[in-house]
Amino acid sequence: MAANQTVSVFGRIPPRYMKQGPTSQKQEVYGLSFPLGSTSGGGFFSKRSGVVMIKEAVKQLLLTERGERVMLPNFGCNLRKYLFQPLDESTFESIKREIQYSFKNYIVGAHIGKLAVFPMGEAGPAGGNSLKVVLSLKLDTADLETFDVEVNIS
Repeated sequence: MAANQTVSVFGRIPPRYMKQGPTSQKQEVYGLSFPLGSTSGGGFFSKRSGVVMIKEAVKQLLLTERGERVMLPNFGCNLRKYLFQPLDESTFESIKREIQYSFKNYIVGAHIGKLAVFPMGEAGPAGGNSLKVVLSLKLDTADLETFDVEVNIS
């Protein structure tokens, strides 16, 4: 074999069209808009990308209980079970761990910068305790855009 030829894993010389260099294009991640069938345009299954898509996906993740989705039984956070727990530091840490675990497994394109959980008062709209979850997120793209997502659990 000549010294200037490269050998692939399978012992053959890879064709020229298979060689790929770094791409300068920004890769965009798309997803369905939430809720489905909204009248904001784009039809029943309209798509979103960037910050809007991540915000909608995070709200959907935090407001869904595990077991609600038929084909994804582990999707969601069990945050409603914490509503009638004592609102102390250990409960808030459990909530944060639950959110971080679900976020890591189901959200693509962003990562958590800051995560805060606050009690909203003695009685919320449902008659029990209410929680406010505030996430400061950063997109994984080159521009590293930062934005906040707030979700009320009641």
